[in-house]
Amino acid sequence: MPRKKNNLFVRIIMVLFVVFLGLFIAAKSGYYETRLNKQVVLTSEAIKQFESDVQNGKKVDINNYITKDTKDYTNSFTRAGEKLAKACEKLLTGGITNIWEFFKVLF
Repeated sequence: MPRKKNNLFVRIIMVLFVVFLGLFIAAKSGYYETRLNKQVVLTSEAIKQFESDVQNGKKVDINNYITKDTKDYTNSFTRAGEKLAKACEKLLTGGITNIWEFFKVLF
């Protein structure tokens, strides 16, 4: 049996689809928001230091207690992926709603 040639276009579409699914799942699972929230969460040591500074009457500034350990690696590709995912979500949600309304009219 001769082996079929894989079409380059189909391969590219499949890779793009897998990348899209990865970005969509990451956006929906809250992975990115969780990483951003970790930047502003006070550690227990910072909370203890804050409380002792308040008790001692020192001047309190929130920037003294927050540490930035992580870097933000977002770029134009991730933002475009998130926008594409939101657009697909709107399209699918609107389409399902419209189909549901169509069936309501029929029955």
